Amino acid sequence: MIASANPAYPFLDRLRRSLPAAAHARQPLLGYLQSKRVIGSTSSTLRIVNVFLNGYDGNIMCQFAIEGDARARVFVAPLSQLALNRRHPAARKAAKAIDRYGRRLGAAARA
Repeated sequence: MIASANPAYPFLDRLRRSLPAAAHARQPLLGYLQSKRVIGSTSSTLRIVNVFLNGYDGNIMCQFAIEGDARARVFVAPLSQLALNRRHPAARKAAKAIDRYGRRLGAAARA
């Protein structure tokens, strides 16, 4: 067993089993996507297709596509910038996991 295994792995495994998942962009990501003219002025539904850990800083990242996008482009962003559909079984756990791992990473960066 690897001693430095990230505690986010069990959460990521559970979330991967329930993909694809519907979500919407939080304000910073929404503003960025609108400024790049990827989406219009209204919040589009996003479809999360993969989640993984960023090897550099340990953030939980996700690959997502925009529903109805004819070009079928896939984007990457921190999972903290997306909000899972509230009816998704992992929605509450995602918020807690992002908060818990984000606090841990922030404390490590300050040390």
